[in-house]
Amino acid sequence: MSETTAASAPADPAEEEAYPPPVLAWAMVAVLFVAYILSFIDRMIIGLLVEPLKADLGLSDTQVSLLQGFAFALFYTIIGLPIGRMIDRSARLPIIAGGVALWSFMTAVCGMATQYWHLFLARMGVGVGEATLSPAAYSIIPDLFPKRRLGLAMGIYGLGSAAGAGLAFLIGAAVIRLISESGSVTLPILGELRAWQATFFIVGLPGLLVAGLIMLLPEPVRRGASAPGGRDIAPISAVIDFTLKKAGSVLGLCFAVAMVNFAVFAAVSWLPVLLIRVHGFDLSGAGNLAGGALILGGLIGLVGGGALTDRIGGGVPQGRLAFCGFAAIVGTIFAVIFPLVGSPWMAAAAFVVFFAAAAVPIGAAASALQQLTPNRMRATVSAIYLFIVNLIGLGAGPTATALVGDTFFAGGDGIRYAIAWVSPFAFAIAALLFFLSARYAAREQVH
Repeated sequence: MSETTAASAPADPAEEEAYPPPVLAWAMVAVLFVAYILSFIDRMIIGLLVEPLKADLGLSDTQVSLLQGFAFALFYTIIGLPIGRMIDRSARLPIIAGGVALWSFMTAVCGMATQYWHLFLARMGVGVGEATLSPAAYSIIPDLFPKRRLGLAMGIYGLGSAAGAGLAFLIGAAVIRLISESGSVTLPILGELRAWQATFFIVGLPGLLVAGLIMLLPEPVRRGASAPGGRDIAPISAVIDFTLKKAGSVLGLCFAVAMVNFAVFAAVSWLPVLLIRVHGFDLSGAGNLAGGALILGGLIGLVGGGALTDRIGGGVPQGRLAFCGFAAIVGTIFAVIFPLVGSPWMAAAAFVVFFAAAAVPIGAAASALQQLTPNRMRATVSAIYLFIVNLIGLGAGPTATALVGDTFFAGGDGIRYAIAWVSPFAFAIAALLFFLSARYAAREQVH
């Protein structure tokens, strides 16, 4: 049966019964959502701390960009591949719990840094821990919901990225505002800490509680797996063969989302800096406005986009990917507008549209990938997807903006022009790749 026929046919009651009860399924998505929020808080908090880090450690924009991107993304992407294989053959929730505990601890360790290389190594540790979450979540969520609800479920999980990035700026702003009057805070054993150091502790340590909560959840049964317990795993040769056979759809999808991530991190990593240098905000005000814009844009793009792609085109992969292509066109336009407008409130409004467009593929493209991929190689293919997406997007995006700014627009409000060059260029490439991937996916459905 084709994907189109399966998506449009009435649900089979027997098939519906094979899924967990909706209350349990949504409860598990809620816990994964909270974990994803924490991961993005720990990942993105450094974007608000650019100016104090530069002042205390004597860093350049490019050095800070390496902490935002390369230091995290290098281990996040490389370690994700063997972790994906482990997830495909093992219980998934204990792996997530261990990862949450590790990245939370390493985020707190960032607050103990006194030199640049201390912070660089700690950020690598954060990346190793976070590499466990999304491959496992992408494997688990399709085992919880039928196809007609998959886009919404993936969108809600993906909303954790936007909520986490926004909360990173909001929480960081609140901590910095509370500590700014005294200039430091004193903790037992650790002694006197600067505001940026205390911020790392405050956002990092709550993850240890979430790790314990994850261990209380029941492991979902793998749907479509043939071995008892669903723990069989496709040989790596089969994964490579599958990926090459569906290179047009699967790899096209991966590189399209990678360019969206490139556009996003090229902009979001420097959004508070843009508000400070161009629009005259203080650190706290910049964090509040940037955080609110991220959460609103993510809510529109992830939940709204995920629900729409379940309906438009019947929820089939090619329909989801084409929808992502149109969203990327919108993102390209507003990636030019938001850094260049004169009013900070107009900039924030334009950024909401930009980020909503960028958020659509987080749920929609991930859903398409799971529909295209057999269960027993789903986490491994997801790890390949995340390797490409984050090495290109998270690894290179922040540094590309910093390098363009330091090279061509140094000083003053040059960061706005760097964003306006880098981000739209990446978004336009993403739009083209999404449409090509959708075309290949449609051909595969026919054959």
